[in-house]
Amino acid sequence: MRLRAFALLALAAVSFRSSEAQEKEKKPEPPRVTACAPLEVSPGVTATVRLRGLRLDSATELRFVPADPTIKAELKEKKKADAPNGLDVKEIGDTQLEMVLTVPAERPPGTLKYQVNTGGGWTPERELRVIAGAALIDEKEPNGGFREAQGIDRTKTLRGVIKEDKDVDVFAFKATAGERIETRVIAAQSASLLDPVLTMFDARGQFLCSNDDSAGSRDPMATLTAPSDGNYFVSVQDAGDRGGTFYAYELELKTVP
Repeated sequence: MRLRAFALLALAAVSFRSSEAQEKEKKPEPPRVTACAPLEVSPGVTATVRLRGLRLDSATELRFVPADPTIKAELKEKKKADAPNGLDVKEIGDTQLEMVLTVPAERPPGTLKYQVNTGGGWTPERELRVIAGAALIDEKEPNGGFREAQGIDRTKTLRGVIKEDKDVDVFAFKATAGERIETRVIAAQSASLLDPVLTMFDARGQFLCSNDDSAGSRDPMATLTAPSDGNYFVSVQDAGDRGGTFYAYELELKTVP
């Protein structure tokens, strides 16, 4: 019995040492970009883009896929970052990085893929949209209600941010009776922490339609057939009533058949 007990103790000790060795051999979690703000850059304009994610405070290099030597890029401030309310830093990371980019003025609209190296490997590819400055409208506060709604040009992309918890952005536009207007929010697919909810109202502020997720994406899309000529409203907010620097979004409205 003593011999058997000794053997069991020895086996437990070997198992413990093995587990300890495996723990030491565990590789650190690879770097990852979980969010960026803003979600786009414009050709010919120098922009500061902030990234959030895992292990970004040890970033050493930035590259574009495919490589593009015409883009001027520089890594700037690297630091630790606090977690927004209600979010797990294991999921969104606790580090932040700034990069300053200048995209050539002749670059056409599209996307710009990039990766960051932290010494522990390259992050998976992320994308920035490339949109001409003349095709963008910036959100202007205050715009938290119907009386303060910001008028928008439907031929352009609106660039906004849900700046704080419980923030709601409201915009006004005109439509004619029978016109079908497709409205969409671009956020999660472009590395925003925003889980957007899109809602549309008539001129009196009466609810018309709403959408949270669409086609397997957290980014909503809604199509409205205008019941009459006049003004309409569209609002954007976070499903969890959260907000902050990395809750950026783009809002697009267009007439469809």
